[in-house]
Amino acid sequence: MQSSDQMDKESLERRRQIEKLKQEMFSKYLTKEARERLGNLRLAHPELAENVENMLLQSALENRIKGVIDDKKLKELLTVLSEPKKGGKITFRRDK
Repeated sequence: MQSSDQMDKESLERRRQIEKLKQEMFSKYLTKEARERLGNLRLAHPELAENVENMLLQSALENRIKGVIDDKKLKELLTVLSEPKKGGKITFRRDK
């Protein structure tokens, strides 16, 4: 059985490896300006940044990224992701 301390070390090491993989992929697929924008987004909106990063990583792993993503393309992606979802209108009616 592993101690809690050992499991924490393994978890920390896994997170470091994932972060290293992210940085390698971002340097390969994102321009400097796009990486800076993503870093700024991480400071202002960490949850949105994490969603964008995960989506980019998944796309890269599936070889769906063609070429390099520049700042303009990243802004377009952020616009699409940050738009509120269009849902149906719910109306409550009370019968008298």
